[in-house]
Amino acid sequence: MKRILIITLLLFSSTIIFSQEKLTNQSIIEFIELGFGSDVIKSKINSSPVKFNTCIEQLKVLKSKGVSSDILALMIEKSKVVVETGLFFNDNDNLKKIEPSVFSGTKTSALAAGLTYGIASAKVKSYIHNAHSSNKLNSKDQSFIFQFDLQNKQNLGSGNWWFKTASSPNEFVLTSLKQKTRKNQRELITGKVSGITASTQMGIDTKNTIPFTIEDLGDGKYKVKPEQNLQPGEYCFFYQGTIPVGGFNNQSIFDFSIQ
Repeated sequence: MKRILIITLLLFSSTIIFSQEKLTNQSIIEFIELGFGSDVIKSKINSSPVKFNTCIEQLKVLKSKGVSSDILALMIEKSKVVVETGLFFNDNDNLKKIEPSVFSGTKTSALAAGLTYGIASAKVKSYIHNAHSSNKLNSKDQSFIFQFDLQNKQNLGSGNWWFKTASSPNEFVLTSLKQKTRKNQRELITGKVSGITASTQMGIDTKNTIPFTIEDLGDGKYKVKPEQNLQPGEYCFFYQGTIPVGGFNNQSIFDFSIQ
């Protein structure tokens, strides 16, 4: 008992000195060989940075060394990598996240309908503040990364719900934004109202979308590139998939500028 106490004190004092050292599979095996109980090992795992390998073959090795199931379960839990969902672009070899921009207002253009006595459709136009996006892309690298959350679709939360509801970039469209320089804003046609039936159709018209290619990188990650290089101007990705129930709306876009 005295020997175990001395070893425990030495172990934890050395941990304080080397506090940045990560626990590995070998660390756990050494704890088992030194005679530490499950409670002590689990406490150590919960209070330390870890770098475990929990593939099936390694779990077999750990089990054969006497590592209990409750410790293995905790090792697996601590090994989970939290993936940041969203839409990203390459900025000087670093991935930069595009945060959604919220529409500042929406209006219906009734001029065409009025001039044709209601026969023509009226356009629904939405506006974004500022004539230029804060997300600046180099014209040479026009690739994007979509990262979806395939595991937590029930826990939508209030932010980035697009990437928990959707599972593919096919649920988004790429389109251009019309600059309104004098008003310092950008415009997007997000629907139309039929002049004859008064019915409303929301979303981006197919003729205004820009085709893009999709490369599946695995684990909910996709690389997206326009089929043709975009010319300098203002653009955005707009979600056109199913909007979940619960107070969610699609009054935002993922905007960027091509320089």
